[in-house]
Amino acid sequence: MSKFSDFIKHHRATSPLLVSAVFLVFFADSQTQLGFAHGVLFTPLVVVASLTGRLRLLNTISVLSICSLWLGYLVSPAAPDGFSSLYILANRWLATLAIILLWWLGLMAIKAQQQQRLQHLQEQQTKLDLSLASSVAALSHWHLDDHRKIVTLDEGSRLLLGISEQELTLEQFICCFDENSQYRLKQNLQFCAIQQHATMLDTKLHQEAATPVWVKIVAYPDPANPELIRGLLQNVEQSYQKANLLVEQQQRFQQLADSLPVKVWTATAEGIVDFASITFADFCGRDTESIVTDWLQILHPDDRATTLEVWQHAVKTKTPYKVEFRILRADGGYCWHLTSALPIFNEAGDVMYWFGSAMDISEQKALWLKADKLKQSLYQTLESITDGFFTLDQDFRFTYLNQSAAELLSACKQPAPGKLLSEVCYVAGKDFSPLTTAVQRAFYKQQTEQFRFTLPGTALPISFSIYPAEQGVSVLMQPLAVSARMAAAALP
Repeated sequence: MSKFSDFIKHHRATSPLLVSAVFLVFFADSQTQLGFAHGVLFTPLVVVASLTGRLRLLNTISVLSICSLWLGYLVSPAAPDGFSSLYILANRWLATLAIILLWWLGLMAIKAQQQQRLQHLQEQQTKLDLSLASSVAALSHWHLDDHRKIVTLDEGSRLLLGISEQELTLEQFICCFDENSQYRLKQNLQFCAIQQHATMLDTKLHQEAATPVWVKIVAYPDPANPELIRGLLQNVEQSYQKANLLVEQQQRFQQLADSLPVKVWTATAEGIVDFASITFADFCGRDTESIVTDWLQILHPDDRATTLEVWQHAVKTKTPYKVEFRILRADGGYCWHLTSALPIFNEAGDVMYWFGSAMDISEQKALWLKADKLKQSLYQTLESITDGFFTLDQDFRFTYLNQSAAELLSACKQPAPGKLLSEVCYVAGKDFSPLTTAVQRAFYKQQTEQFRFTLPGTALPISFSIYPAEQGVSVLMQPLAVSARMAAAALP
């Protein structure tokens, strides 16, 4: 029966043979007088179709059988005289019901087979996945017979422990691991056996092993046998190496950050400060933990709101951060610092963390403030003199001019900072080229120019002194009458 079932399941000729058998039964039925139970001959064909396990073939044979059954009723020769037509119809209906019943039973059987086959495939896939997972995770298996105190190892466990015996006593098994963890391992196994709870332990193999490495031991009770403890053994040396490497890198980074003259800090992707170098703590007279917890407290009260706003905007937009603010010193004073930070991205383009630094610019800030005061004082002096004075940048744009220069250049277009010299010194029908040419020549040759020139539209000759620099030129305008009086006063 098994060979016959395998034959009809896998042989290609099964389908055409069954279809041919249906037509053969129909032909025999059509040549026989009504009254003979030919309909029952279709039922074995439906049974055979269901044994193939092919749902489509079962449906086809069942439909063909029913159609052939009733078509035979129409084309078959008439029944013998005296034969009841009700008996013929009853016979045909019973045959139809038998075919339908066999079709439904075959349908259920095929679906059950398909379900079993699917479940079997899923089990096979699950076993394969578990096998691959165990292989990738370097998992091996062992079990402990708590009654006999014998540990049975699989091949992977034996290879990892570096032993050839498949069975070890409990004491021998425990001795395979580091001496400092043997007592704890024994306690874990006793706890697992008594409390029926899983336990886990990370330890190293015994130093006498061929390759002492870090391993993870997992023990859990067998649900089917209370006296049996099953376990896993995993090589976690690579994970420990990575963890140790990460710790070393963090220590090296901290040592490097603490040795730098600038103050170093880091923050999470969300903008939460999580590290501050020891230079921060020394400068502020606080411990690094308090600085990390509330870094705004070491800022000058007037700078906190602006600094926090700029920082939150940088974190939100993932753009570099740069701001100046005052930091509290250990003696209670405040020093200006230039603080900047860059977002560090991963391969996916997401921010992993922020790396920042703070540089003391208090001396530079003092020099800048002093330079600003000197600049303001110079401008006040220039405004108070009667001579005209103006400055131009590298593009010959006005950067400054005093009131006297504005009055002397009144014949030109209205001069103002930001305007080009050629734009100001342009009036239709008037020639300002001696002035513009002298300014350009002095700048490009980096040589002082002095000449006299009467601006078109005025009657007052002016002595021009042009002093070039890398950033532009400075021009002193002295009316000639004033220059002559000064020269006369200088004579003995």
